Amino acid sequence: MKFVQLKKYLANGESDPAYLVCGEDAYFRNKSVEFLKERFVTEPAINAAVFEGESVLSDPEDFFAALYAYPFLSEKRMVTVREFYPKTDFCNGKFKEYLENPAPETVLVIENSRICEPLKKTGKLTLIDCEKGESDLLSRWIVNECAKSGVTIGRAEAEKIAEYSLRDMTKISGEVAKLTAFAGAGGTIGAEDIENLVVKDTEYQIYELTEWIGKKNTGKAWMILKEMEAKGEPPQRLLVSIYNYFRRLLHISLSTLSDGELAGIFGIKEYAVKKLRVLARSFRKKDLKRATDVLAESDYAAKSGKADFETALNNAIFEILI
Repeated sequence: MKFVQLKKYLANGESDPAYLVCGEDAYFRNKSVEFLKERFVTEPAINAAVFEGESVLSDPEDFFAALYAYPFLSEKRMVTVREFYPKTDFCNGKFKEYLENPAPETVLVIENSRICEPLKKTGKLTLIDCEKGESDLLSRWIVNECAKSGVTIGRAEAEKIAEYSLRDMTKISGEVAKLTAFAGAGGTIGAEDIENLVVKDTEYQIYELTEWIGKKNTGKAWMILKEMEAKGEPPQRLLVSIYNYFRRLLHISLSTLSDGELAGIFGIKEYAVKKLRVLARSFRKKDLKRATDVLAESDYAAKSGKADFETALNNAIFEILI
């Protein structure tokens, strides 16, 4: 099930012995664990145990003891394992025996930021999908959250917050808290407030920088570059990130593969590929190749000591723009 379906699932009295809370959005993962704990555990101080995945793999004895322990003054005990990526042999041993005959008094929750195929193949874990939400879902959440504080915000402005935060709910919730405090009850959050107060994610700024380069808007491109440097982003990391971005755009512009296939190759979400494909269309293929070559040469020049990284970065952006 998707994270957004979890509350309804629990409200309907649904219950399973073991859950896999999985996805890159830490906010959704944390909330999922919190909702499960609220539903099943009355005294979390004595009925909730937390393990790190590596410790379970190296010494699973305490973990299995916790799974079979009885709850005290509570309907269930909850055992949570964070970042747990067992291999097939572990899943086929005592762990498999437990999943096939789980303790009725225990709820097992595995919280992972990425997929673990051996866990999925057990077929015994109820998946709670915590991947990043789509822009429409997130903008509706932002509008509703602002309304709870008596603050008005338009859907277009809410979408900007989600976009600037790269759809990361932890960052979005922090930005919304900041904006509602600034606007105050009865206030309105406008486009200017978002531009002035929301901190744009560096990856989004690289997207923005690339977009202005594609439009040959030198002033906007330099402004964004200087903003990133002013935030303390190291020139070396910026140079490598911008180079990787242009290289990805070049591959997308040349490839005949689908968005889903490219997403698998790049290790990113299909939504991100769609955004990049739109951006790639604002460049000619030969310009993308030239930009990629310029950035690769600048990176080599800096790493070989021919220039410092700040100079190499500035020279590369200048050369791409002319």
